Order: sequence, then C-alpha cells, then structure tokens
Amino acid sequence: MVKERRAEAHNSQRGRIVVEILSQSFGEYQTNCYICKLPQGEIIIDAGIGATQWVIENCPNPLAILNTHGHFDHIWSNADLKTHFADTPLVCPELDAFMLESDCFDIGLTPSTPSILTECKKDSHFLQFNGVEVTFSHFPGHTPGCSIIEIENEIFSGDFIFYRSIGRYDFPYSNATDMTDSLIRFSQLSCTQNKTIHTGHGIATTLADEQHNAKLWIKHIKNGL
Repeated sequence: MVKERRAEAHNSQRGRIVVEILSQSFGEYQTNCYICKLPQGEIIIDAGIGATQWVIENCPNPLAILNTHGHFDHIWSNADLKTHFADTPLVCPELDAFMLESDCFDIGLTPSTPSILTECKKDSHFLQFNGVEVTFSHFPGHTPGCSIIEIENEIFSGDFIFYRSIGRYDFPYSNATDMTDSLIRFSQLSCTQNKTIHTGHGIATTLADEQHNAKLWIKHIKNGL
C-alpha cells in the first residue's frame, strides 16, 4: 500500500483558510483518492477501489463526494460511501453520469446515483458546500465529462493532466479531437499563481510546468489525427 501523503494549502485572499490535503493510492491502477480537510468539513475526491475504510476513518464531517470523471477506478467506492454517508451529496460531470449509474464496462461495479451533475460545456461550474467553493472545469477528451476540480487554489486533475503526461484518449468514449481542444484551453489558463496540480495517478505537478508540456502534447496528437 502506498503511504499516505499530506500537503497544506494556504489561501491568504479568503481569511487565511488552511486546507490539509490527504492522499492515498488504491487498487491495481494506484488511483489517488484525496480528502480536503477544511474547518467546515471534508471534501472527498475520486474514491476508487478499496478506498472506503480510509475515507470513513478520515472524514468525521464529509461535505461532498466528488468525481473528476466516470472511470471505474475513480468511482468504485461511491456506492459504499453513500451507504455510510447517506446525506452527503455525490457529484459528477453530467456527461459521465452513465458510467456511475450502470456497470457499462461489465467489471462488477456497484452503480451509484449522483446527487448533483455539473455542466459539461467546456467552461466552469461553481458549487458551494457549507461555504466551501468548489469549481468543476470541463476538459473532455479522456472521457466526455472529464473535468478538473479546484478547491482553495488547489487543482485536482483526475486523468486529464499528469506529471509530464496527459490522460489517454484512445479508450471507449475518449476523443482525440476533444483532448486537443481541452489542452489548448488548459494551456491558456491564467497562471499568475503557479498552482499545485494533484493528479489522478502518480505525483503532483504544477500548472506552469504542465501548460508548457501541453503545447508539446497538442502537436503530438495533431500529428496522429
């Protein structure tokens, strides 16, 4: 089992809010599950295979369960967590909801029903949970609804952006043209603050570094189309 990682984020613009970020990797694909611990409670992101007990132990006051996208290794523990945290909303991008609601890959997934669907219009959708602002930004390509999540200037990229890499765009429901467009938009995001990106697999990276790398991936994908 991969050791738990902890990081602290400090946002001076909103009253010195401190976020403690817990991270642990689960399952065959070592999918990173994150817990953002804030004064108001906890935000859970991408609870994959085997994450249930760890999440329960670290979330005395869960505010929301979030999914960056619908692939099974990021949503596997949704159903178990909703059984334990019945009143905690489950949030996912609307175009990936079908991956939660049915075992579409026939792998034994227990379906889950999202409480909130975020819009997938290649822009941002803003939510609040007990005063905590959460931003879903739609970057399709890896999946139709693939999104990054931002909480207190910390970015959780799911399988869109990795350290020195990007998500695959050759899976069922993936789309290379959408991925190219998403990378172009990602490379144009404002980078006045070089934010940390917490990835769906592997180690963290930064916005500035991956915006530079995105330009190389755009050329690579276009050459293959």
